[in-house]
Amino acid sequence: MQKYEEFIEAYPKVKDWLQNRSKETQRSFATRLQRFCEAMGVTPEDWRMMDKFQARDLVWIYIKPKINDHPSVAQADLVALKSWFRNHNGEQLPFDSGKGGKHYFHISHPKRAIEHIPSKREFYQILDMTSSLRDKAILIFLFQSGVRVNVLEHITFGDVKHQLGNNIIVLKITGKLDHKLRSRDIPFYYTFLNGEGAETLRRYCEVQHNESREGTPLFVTVKGNPINQRWVWKITKMVVERAGFNPKTITTHTFRKAFRRQVAQAEGVDQEFKEMVMGHVITGSRENYFDRNNLEWFVEQYQKVNFGRDAVGSETTKLKVELDEERKERDLKELRMRREIDELTKRIESRDRKIKKMETKLNGLTLNNSQVKELLRRIEKLEQQARPEQ
Repeated sequence: MQKYEEFIEAYPKVKDWLQNRSKETQRSFATRLQRFCEAMGVTPEDWRMMDKFQARDLVWIYIKPKINDHPSVAQADLVALKSWFRNHNGEQLPFDSGKGGKHYFHISHPKRAIEHIPSKREFYQILDMTSSLRDKAILIFLFQSGVRVNVLEHITFGDVKHQLGNNIIVLKITGKLDHKLRSRDIPFYYTFLNGEGAETLRRYCEVQHNESREGTPLFVTVKGNPINQRWVWKITKMVVERAGFNPKTITTHTFRKAFRRQVAQAEGVDQEFKEMVMGHVITGSRENYFDRNNLEWFVEQYQKVNFGRDAVGSETTKLKVELDEERKERDLKELRMRREIDELTKRIESRDRKIKKMETKLNGLTLNNSQVKELLRRIEKLEQQARPEQ
């Protein structure tokens, strides 16, 4: 158990506060609250029970030294501490929100200045640098559906199992899959996969989930653990660099922005659909008149967006398709071979147990010649049955 997990277990109310949040958010918020409490010599509950102005002043003493050198860290600490304090009775820490206030500090975002949102052509250039069917399925899933990366941690095989033969795969994103929806008044939203995205996911599931249960995580590591956001981050940085782009300019969230661009540029797509398919709140009275259950209309709108490759007949694309087919065939052969080895192992173990049982009986019995011959014949027969399998 890691240090932050021990901290959560030590304080039941902290555990309740974090229980519906993602694993990454639990780690971040708990670690920041723990460091604050240790530095200020208070427990989480003692600090939260203070007068709101006293609590605010204590936080300001803690984060003020970080502002000049590490303003983003100071801001992240403040977000976690505000959340914990507000969780008690809904009252917020009274920090200045206006520019120039006593407790105001500005955060610059240099990464945004260098961010590069890939075009569709550039995305497929990046996608072609993936080294496994799983990695390809993950990246095209992000690009064609536009989901937040935390969805990949929570989506299961059962969420897509019965649609793998369809031309378009419907993804119903709820607060269970996208934890950010829990803090917004959005019960669910629909997004989709089609074309190469649906085909890639189908082939990946054939290899990875041939015998999986519906509750099995859809995307897993080599060891069978659920994929997490750090893994997806590493995959993204690796293939971006292989494709010749600066890995500092493209992140997992950049693919969501690339999805947004494709939807925004599509002709004839309804504005409400553009917001819904991003998992955004539809502002004003428009939400009251928006039918979130009109799945047929959503599919029609999604199909107006072109997520396919522009140069379908290019030599590079043809070569990539051939390589993918070879990988698929190789993966299936490897899977069949593993099953054959497992079956053979079971048969050999069964034969060995039977022989051992006979030997045990022989040691405890006095047999005549005919009985010995019969036992030897049966042993030889068992050995002959196993020999062709080897």
